[in-house]
Amino acid sequence: MLTISEVARKYSLSNRQVHEMIRYGYLNVADIKRRSGGGSTLLFSEQDIDKLDVHSIIQEINTRKKHDFSHSASTDFRRMSRVLNYYDRFVTSIQDHPQQQFLMICFYLFHLNHYAKKYQEQSADLYRLKNQVIRKLYNQFADLIQAIYLLGPDRKQIWLCDDCKESARAAGMSYVDYLKQGYYCPKCTIGSVDKEYYSLVEFRISLEDYRFTFHLPRASAIRWMKNLDSLPQSIREMGRYQDRMYLYGRTISRIEERILPLPVILEKLQQFLASDNLPADSQDFLS
Repeated sequence: MLTISEVARKYSLSNRQVHEMIRYGYLNVADIKRRSGGGSTLLFSEQDIDKLDVHSIIQEINTRKKHDFSHSASTDFRRMSRVLNYYDRFVTSIQDHPQQQFLMICFYLFHLNHYAKKYQEQSADLYRLKNQVIRKLYNQFADLIQAIYLLGPDRKQIWLCDDCKESARAAGMSYVDYLKQGYYCPKCTIGSVDKEYYSLVEFRISLEDYRFTFHLPRASAIRWMKNLDSLPQSIREMGRYQDRMYLYGRTISRIEERILPLPVILEKLQQFLASDNLPADSQDFLS
């Protein structure tokens, strides 16, 4: 692994040029190492860098900078600093917490969820990993997690009536888009397909000042949760377009991707799944 300064020396670049390669998306962070005196060091895979035509990339960046005024170096630097500071503050604040490793896994899981929202082609695998991690956390740390059953409606299949079909065509909308907007009328045919399809299990974690909330669809949780019917219940709030049920939370930002790269998050969570329990050495999850 190479630091920013080591990448710069290897290719006879300035540190600023390496930062620009990160900012413009040519160079991805492979890991983050915490310094003993505080703060973090970004690390890059030497093997990945060797595959890049670095000097051609620098020329391309210089060309883009002349025409792309949306990329502000100072703004990006401030944003990256805020994310790094946020990461450092969190890690530092849990340094002596009795549930330090548990909170760190929750932190990684929180960001995994944001990646799953952004990268649809990987979302099935990422949500599967999320399910596995929540299952292990819940089984090992049930006393730290409150599970609540959020009762949602059935999923219904709707067939538009002739009037609504005509309205959709007149509006230049597909039937699917018309349904998504909730424009169907009482004359349309509605048939129930899946009972409680939109029900969720909400996992609430509250340890002193630390709060995390995760959701799993009922269909996923019921495969391993034996006490689903005995959980406290609440009514799930629904939007007009119910198939947005999986879009809890936001997508990962491009700045966060540089500071908390997906490979690092996957490594930490898979390490947790492969362990018998959370490791005694906290640095396994903090470094």
